[in-house]
Amino acid sequence: MALNDAALVLAANAVDGAITHMQLYSAATNGAGTTNAVGSRVAVNGTVDGDGDITWSTVAFTGLTANQAVHSVGYFSASTGGTFYGSTVLTGDANANAAGAYTVTSVTETSSAT
Repeated sequence: MALNDAALVLAANAVDGAITHMQLYSAATNGAGTTNAVGSRVAVNGTVDGDGDITWSTVAFTGLTANQAVHSVGYFSASTGGTFYGSTVLTGDANANAAGAYTVTSVTETSSAT
């Protein structure tokens, strides 16, 4: 028997609690999350649903160059340094605006047990 939703929610809440900041990337980053970073990290709070998926919504980034290419977002435990927990490629709008701002409308990490 695989883990049930209660276990997945427990694990997702731990992961969500550990991820306190996000970073944008102009292209795929390395395993440490240190290459192709653009702008500054921003503080985030996710929400966990009933089957352990974590969603972060309306994450606003500033400090990018005008029309900066945006490829992916990474997950960190701190505003600087900290632990890198991975990244995900973004879909939709692929550039910052003329003021160097970019908003991640929504990004979800799904949980499953098999």
